[in-house]
Amino acid sequence: MALRNEKIERKYRFLEQLDPKHELELDGTFIDHLADAIRASRPSERQQSLDKALEAYENALDDVL
Repeated sequence: MALRNEKIERKYRFLEQLDPKHELELDGTFIDHLADAIRASRPSERQQSLDKALEAYENALDDVL
């Protein structure tokens, strides 16, 4: 997970350089996964939803870059 966070952080910093406003549009998939994580009753469900949300966020960064 730490590696993924580092990759996302590098991509985000690169986006900041390209676009000082660093606007990033996230589709509903990201929000849906975050909501699933909040509602999850088991830690494994929560982690799975958070992983999916991070993947959606990284994909959104990739789309912009």
